[in-house]
Amino acid sequence: MAGSPQGRHERAVRASERAYRSLLRAYPRLLREEYGDEMALCFRDLCREELGDRGHRGLAALWAHTLPELIYTAFQERSKKLARNTYRYVLGVAIVTALLLLIPLLGNWPWTLGDFAFAGALIFVTGLAFVLVARGGSRLAYRAAVGVSLAAAFLLVWINAAVGIIGEPDEAANLMYIVVLAVGIAGAFVARFRPQEMARALLATSLAQALVAMITLFFGLGSGSPPGVVGVLILNGFFVSLFAGSALLFRYAGREQTPAGLPPGV
Repeated sequence: MAGSPQGRHERAVRASERAYRSLLRAYPRLLREEYGDEMALCFRDLCREELGDRGHRGLAALWAHTLPELIYTAFQERSKKLARNTYRYVLGVAIVTALLLLIPLLGNWPWTLGDFAFAGALIFVTGLAFVLVARGGSRLAYRAAVGVSLAAAFLLVWINAAVGIIGEPDEAANLMYIVVLAVGIAGAFVARFRPQEMARALLATSLAQALVAMITLFFGLGSGSPPGVVGVLILNGFFVSLFAGSALLFRYAGREQTPAGLPPGV
């Protein structure tokens, strides 16, 4: 009967099993799919044994022992998987970086050791950022958005360091682009790389880039050296369009992930 001790015990067992299955979601998916059912059935049998021997006190004691162990094991398995994946990503990006650096090396470009070190570091950091961030989204639009934003940041640093955007590379006005990059990086971490929030972060970055263009125009910065004020405005407009385009792609990716009938961002 439903009100009998046996009925109450069976309800407690089923509730414990459901809770246990929910907690198993903390394990990596492949491990959960392979061993999840077996672990849940084993836990169900343990619950019945404890209820039969010591009642609800035994069930509470079982949970007190099982919960910390389950959390610790899940964290350990997640850490192992993350370490393996991160090592593979780092190695892959390092190999691609080395191959790209062979181009100027074999081409006898007039690069110094410092040039190679700077280029290698910039390529490696950009590539690693792409594989680590882009893997968080399964949508093509999300990955494209990450790629466009990182390409814009890469070109902004590369051009600024190589020839300077506002006058020469050592022109103090070029330091304004550090603020642009800081807005993007800070916005990405605040957004926690979620598409709708990333769209706002990249929009803020494009506005910061546009503000640099307005300051350049207002004060006539870079007018005495190539590419001149017009050239600087064109370059800034190019980067504004890249950051804004990335924001639109993130927004589109966020809409794709929004279930029907729910407003974007929910």
